[in-house]
Amino acid sequence: MIRHLPALTALAFLTLLPGCGEEAAKPTVPSAVPVEWIVLQAQDVPLESRILAQTKANSRVEIRARVAGTLLTQGFSGGDKVQKGQLLFEIDRRPFEASLSAAKAQVVQAQAKLDEANATVERKRKLVAAEAAAQKELDDALTAQAGAGAQLEIARSSQEQAQLNLDYTRLTSTITGRIGKGLRDVGSLVDAGQNSLLAVVQEIDPIVVTFRMSEKDLLHWRRGLAEGRFKVANGDAGLRVAVETADGKRYPGEGAISFVGVEVDPSTGTAEINAKLANASEGLLPGQFVTAIIGGATRPNTLTVPQRAVMVGAEGMSVYVVDDKSTAQLRPVQLAAWRGGDWIVESGLAAGDKLIVQGVQKIRPGAPVKQAGAGSN
Repeated sequence: MIRHLPALTALAFLTLLPGCGEEAAKPTVPSAVPVEWIVLQAQDVPLESRILAQTKANSRVEIRARVAGTLLTQGFSGGDKVQKGQLLFEIDRRPFEASLSAAKAQVVQAQAKLDEANATVERKRKLVAAEAAAQKELDDALTAQAGAGAQLEIARSSQEQAQLNLDYTRLTSTITGRIGKGLRDVGSLVDAGQNSLLAVVQEIDPIVVTFRMSEKDLLHWRRGLAEGRFKVANGDAGLRVAVETADGKRYPGEGAISFVGVEVDPSTGTAEINAKLANASEGLLPGQFVTAIIGGATRPNTLTVPQRAVMVGAEGMSVYVVDDKSTAQLRPVQLAAWRGGDWIVESGLAAGDKLIVQGVQKIRPGAPVKQAGAGSN
């Protein structure tokens, strides 16, 4: 037995080699990981932006005294809705009526002097023609005539000013809107200077919603329109603006962009944008902070991906796609804004790509995958 031990050991070793003795163990093939994927399809995607905004009156008119006098009446209560042309205040008219009467008398007097000067000129002209008076006499008469005419014009101007001052004693609203409280009590002395402001009327139907857009976003928007990446029916005018109030509720109705700033504020890098909304119920008041919801634009032929499918790393954003060999491949992508629960795709994916949306945490690049539920127990 001792003499045959080396031969037995060699025989045992040979049985472990491939093709000798029992068949060698085959390498293990990894099983496909069940995941869920979707096939990407391009579509027209509605765009919506939400921006902090503030409301302001469509028109704001200060009611100011233009003459000095005693305030006699106030024809409204603070907070009333007033109509265009409605009488709001009256200032004591009597001093201005007296001034108007004096101005009218001065016009009559100046007219009489002009009539007299005209007659003198005619008389002197006849005498000069008959060589019964010197030419200097006619020249003097013509000078007096011109002076009388100028005095008449001055008198008429004084009468017009006196009439204006009398009219200024009745202060009416130049717009229809809501008026604030009176700022001067009846009986107060008002004037056209420091004490002139009496009330403020604001037109709040429609109401203006004003917000600011950064220079970068404004350029992105304009270039997108020019390049066809965004579409709006009538340019900026086709954009629709709705409002969400501080309690999180959407205000009924929508408005349209009415103004886009023509310059960028260098201190903030933003431009002003205004929209007008119907406000018949006057549920919005000037000075409120609201959220402007801007819609009406679409992004044609666009891909979107669910947020849950996107991974964010040090090198940017990426997703897993399934290749034609049913293996998962990591794909870097460029994404734009959110839309609901989806990202808008700028680049990196194409229509027809199979995007893994569930199970990304269980796979690695190159791992075989299969659609969950397809051929599985």
